[in-house]
Amino acid sequence: CALPIYLDQLAPDLQHAPFDKVCDLWELVENDCGDAGKAWLGRNDRFYLLTRLLHRFDAVHPWLYERCREVEASPDGYLDLWAREHYKSTIITFSGVIQEIIRDPEITIGIFSHTKPVARKFMLQIKEELERNEDLIRLYPDVLYANPRKESPKWSVDEGIIVKRVGNPKECTVEAHGLIDAMPTGRHFRKLKYDDVITEKNVTNPDQIRKTTERVELSDNLGSGPGTTKEFVGTRYSFADSYGHMIEHGIVKPRVYPATDDGTLEGQPVLLTPEAWEEKKRSQRSSIAAQMLQNPLAGHENTF
Repeated sequence: CALPIYLDQLAPDLQHAPFDKVCDLWELVENDCGDAGKAWLGRNDRFYLLTRLLHRFDAVHPWLYERCREVEASPDGYLDLWAREHYKSTIITFSGVIQEIIRDPEITIGIFSHTKPVARKFMLQIKEELERNEDLIRLYPDVLYANPRKESPKWSVDEGIIVKRVGNPKECTVEAHGLIDAMPTGRHFRKLKYDDVITEKNVTNPDQIRKTTERVELSDNLGSGPGTTKEFVGTRYSFADSYGHMIEHGIVKPRVYPATDDGTLEGQPVLLTPEAWEEKKRSQRSSIAAQMLQNPLAGHENTF
């Protein structure tokens, strides 16, 4: 059906709806508009896209709902430093890239990680979702190919993927590149997504840190100009790492969420069950202690 006028007013309501009330709004749109309503919800509500259309029922949690809302409201210019296994890549890179594509198939996105193999894992997840998810293909036939392996001009993890679009830029819709080993040349993306730029291995000495920092700065030339947007997702391993440099120089705004409500090992977990958190502390205590970086601006102790 034609989308009703009230949807223009509903979008802000979705963003501010309590976790336990948002399903009522979803059902209103689905019942009134069927598949057209579901497609609208996917474009306008990342939590709906993630949990309903991408079938990530494991992400149905009030804390993850709040993170989705926060990222939707302010997506660009942030460095999201959340605890490990707290869905930051799932929300920002995986579902974020897919949402941007279904909103605007003309977009070009470069995903950058420390090395190409790391970036490939994000590309592979997105590529397989867009070629196998029947709900997405049905709801967005003007964007997604029914059989992209045969129909798309380019559809590979290594070279990138192209959805249905009017323009024909040299950049694919999505490409994955490494900062250290596979920095592209002659590419200019409208959005730069950085995920796993820092690893445990590249913070072991100052030369490695400096090289990573320089490559991040050099990648700025791969944007499309003043309108280029950037998102950073990562984990800190040292206060002297490249993320610290970006924070100190105001290149990014840190958005930090530790695994517990007060950032201490003794605090209440925000996402994990108390039992899972206790087990993680027992089995990974040395690893957790190494990442006691809840505050990116100061060396607080006993934080995670």
